[in-house]
Amino acid sequence: MAYQVDCSEGDGFMIKSEDEQEVVEHVKAHAKEKHDMDLSDDEARDMIQ
Repeated sequence: MAYQVDCSEGDGFMIKSEDEQEVVEHVKAHAKEKHDMDLSDDEARDMIQ
């Protein structure tokens, strides 16, 4: 099963991987770097489609 997140801010960020934790880490890093947001693992996991 692939895990995927598309950024809802319209900046073109998308991550897709078979590894859920990898997706969570990339989403958290993107949120911090591009949107100055600190997400918990659970918040990032809730964004997975």
